[in-house]
Amino acid sequence: MENKKSSIVAVALITAICLAGDSMLYIVLPTHWKEVGLVSLVEVGILLSINRFVRLPLNPIIGLFYSRVNFRSGILLAVLLSGITTLGYGFAEKFELWVVLRCVWGFAWSLFKLGAFLLILQLSTDSNRGKFMGTYNGLYRLGSLLGMLLGGFLADIYGMKVISLFLGTIAFLSIPLIYKYLPTTIHTVALQIHKHKGSSSFKNGYSDILWMLGTAFLTVMILEGMFNAMLSHIINIQIAEESATYFFIGAASLAGILQAVRWGSLPFLTPRVGSLVDKSKMKPFVLFVFMIMATLSLLIISLDIPLLIWLPFLIVHLLISSSVTTIVDTMVSELASKMSNQVKIMTVFTIIADLGAALGPILGYTFEQLFGIRNVLVVCAIIILFLSIRWLLLGKFNKHSSFLNQKNHSIALDRN
Repeated sequence: MENKKSSIVAVALITAICLAGDSMLYIVLPTHWKEVGLVSLVEVGILLSINRFVRLPLNPIIGLFYSRVNFRSGILLAVLLSGITTLGYGFAEKFELWVVLRCVWGFAWSLFKLGAFLLILQLSTDSNRGKFMGTYNGLYRLGSLLGMLLGGFLADIYGMKVISLFLGTIAFLSIPLIYKYLPTTIHTVALQIHKHKGSSSFKNGYSDILWMLGTAFLTVMILEGMFNAMLSHIINIQIAEESATYFFIGAASLAGILQAVRWGSLPFLTPRVGSLVDKSKMKPFVLFVFMIMATLSLLIISLDIPLLIWLPFLIVHLLISSSVTTIVDTMVSELASKMSNQVKIMTVFTIIADLGAALGPILGYTFEQLFGIRNVLVVCAIIILFLSIRWLLLGKFNKHSSFLNQKNHSIALDRN
């Protein structure tokens, strides 16, 4: 158990170290874009989103890669590419070179993300899958905390090149963790499924997968892609409408502080949420409860209320969003563990999640211009509410669901 947990912690920390360079850009590029050879903020927006779009066609290739190349080599390649791209940020002076670097990072991130999901899938059981997924989700986001805090501070003092060299070098220093803690290979495709009397059917399993993929797409699009991209904008609107004049901190600074609080809390929060999912015999109901909380927090955030009352609800919403992500990741992984084509299912899941993350900012700002941010938040709350009701009904009435049937597929690993 400890060796398995060490591997999960190691891949999360390696990912965090390499993620710092990417996260740094979200703070530094909007203010230092002239320094690195860009000509407009439009180019900044393209560069901060193109790595997400490039992952959509790349994810199937990554799935094929992991079915043919050993796991350790995949993570090593991801580290090397992330280190090179982060170093490159300090020397790139043309938009075209920046595009190449961001596309290469997108490839590296897909290696990290799908590789981690497949590792958790192999090392976990139904009794600890949620805890492992929560541990991974909580720890790898420390990279965002590191990149944004150090990035903003060091870039203002020393410039873009220094912080890029620093974070790029740190990425390479994570390589020893690969050889000490990560397994050389993982077995993911050779699963045999045997049906027992009363077990859920193969058809029902895929029905659950489709619902989970739809839920993943919408929750990532709304709670992660859209809300994270619009966080400082939402705060800025609330500050502008605040009648009190004593609030002096800027929206961008406040958004950074709130995200720091969020990511700093995740290593303690998400493993506990994952353990709650592991222990529950009604996983759809757990998802329902957290999605209801997300609905309520979205509705409260949409209100024009005093800022000092509004901000705590915003922090709670950020933490709930991360909890929903962990629950969805865990439930998809559990379903995939019962199927014969794990790599394909997890590949499709990463594609769906990346698509949601990429579309979220675009749709959010587009609809905000048309209908106003408060109406957008209310509509998002309604969408999450309908999803939560669907999962409540699944948990209450669908007795054949593979999530509810605790004596479902009997699975044997084929080691040949």
